[in-house]
Amino acid sequence: MTMRALTFRQYGCPARVLGLTELARPEPGPGQVRVRVSARPVNPSDLLYVQGRYGREAPFSLRPDASSGDGGRAVAGFEGAGTVDALGPGTKGPAPGTRVAVSATGTWQEHVCVPAGSVIPLADGVPAEAACQFTVNPFTAVLLVREVALGAGDTLLLTAGASAVSRMTVHLAGERGIRCLPVVGRPEQARALERSGAEPVLADSPDALAGKVRDLTGRHRVDAVLDAVGGDPGGAALRCLRPGGRFLSYGMLSGRPLPVSPDDLVFRQVSVRGFWLPTALERLDERELARLTRKVEEAVVRGLPGLEVAGRYDLADYRSALAHTRRPGRRGKVVLTG
Repeated sequence: MTMRALTFRQYGCPARVLGLTELARPEPGPGQVRVRVSARPVNPSDLLYVQGRYGREAPFSLRPDASSGDGGRAVAGFEGAGTVDALGPGTKGPAPGTRVAVSATGTWQEHVCVPAGSVIPLADGVPAEAACQFTVNPFTAVLLVREVALGAGDTLLLTAGASAVSRMTVHLAGERGIRCLPVVGRPEQARALERSGAEPVLADSPDALAGKVRDLTGRHRVDAVLDAVGGDPGGAALRCLRPGGRFLSYGMLSGRPLPVSPDDLVFRQVSVRGFWLPTALERLDERELARLTRKVEEAVVRGLPGLEVAGRYDLADYRSALAHTRRPGRRGKVVLTG
């Protein structure tokens, strides 16, 4: 039996190198479950992976059980949601029929086999299109708030302020009394963030950022920065830090290097660190991961923002989905269904 998958043979522009392929449906091994995937978000990390700019190499080879004879392909996608439809030998996991969120490499296909511990059973009423976004952005936001280690009254600056991760982080940090300054480029984005209790910084260029932040904070600079962009926008955010402030880089949306001056490191004693979700999760033991998962689930139940859906496209219509992700002002995630 075969299934559909979005695969690529080489790195490059996703719209050019991705293609819809028929692969053999995988069979779960010991300790694994097979998930019939019904929804998958299009995340920046997915696109970076296809472009060869992510911290994980594509295998460019099919599984041994594939029967198409068309080797040298990798499957895109890192998260999704669906239904368990088979258990491997000796597996004690969610029973077939259980709705789950799944974290794995290669979710842009109709079936995926993963360790039983890699799926999260879903509460009744959670739609698949929200559940498929469960394992990356919400976990990232919860851990980012933990990593910056700010308290009530401290000030946090966020680049890509209208992104899903930023909106989630603003929500979680605001619950702790942290003052959040998300950077946005459009008035409508600023208005939406104001309704969430944030103080958006409307800056249409990196050069304008420092002045805008100074207007909001007076002579006090920000205590920490969360940067998803890099390049000149990230460098401008770095210059807004107070002496001894913390800069956490977790994305590279600009595709440009982050300019860091030795003066910032030596004289202003600013700390600059990177954050990558897979590495952060690997540091957690089983008990810590279970606590984190419960915290994320509770945040989602309380109404965590950033899980909206901007558009739905079948796997076969992936080019339209990719084009939608590039639309200016898009609010919500583009989801691949089917």
